[in-house]
Amino acid sequence: MSKLKLYIISANLLLVLGVFFFNIVKNEKVLNSDEIVLLEFRPVDPRSIMQGDYMVVEFDISNIIQRKAKSNEYKYCVVQIDKERVASFVRLTNSKEGLKKNEMLLRYSWGRNGRWGKYKHVYIGADSYFFQEGTGYKYEQARYGMLKVVTEGNLIGTCNLVGLCGDDKQLIK
Repeated sequence: MSKLKLYIISANLLLVLGVFFFNIVKNEKVLNSDEIVLLEFRPVDPRSIMQGDYMVVEFDISNIIQRKAKSNEYKYCVVQIDKERVASFVRLTNSKEGLKKNEMLLRYSWGRNGRWGKYKHVYIGADSYFFQEGTGYKYEQARYGMLKVVTEGNLIGTCNLVGLCGDDKQLIK
């Protein structure tokens, strides 16, 4: 093998590892965030032979964003946080500035959903929640997704789904 091919392979390997490492660091920063938000959702309960038991999470706020923004014109959804940490839609924006008291930014993106066809959907944090096989009964009453949200820096508004909550807004364990 020539030296040029070896350099190209090495450069590609470093690039892949760099992207992988960047994603790990980004997700760790989100998970270490102190801000928790609850988003109401409608569960859909599929089962995958290869993946096991999981619940598709379709956040109500995603449907509102989909109706209000028909394209990639906005980057953030501004939500109002109530005393129980439940978020409700306020507006769409591209600015990180001008938030009022108890408002927070949620970053979202558009994607294609292959599960039910090829329609465009809004992605916030996660769109499925995996749980141990045989424990699905615990999640039947889930009504809220618990997300950790970054509130400052370059990753502002980035969120990850960390659990599901029932009507009492307590994490289901």
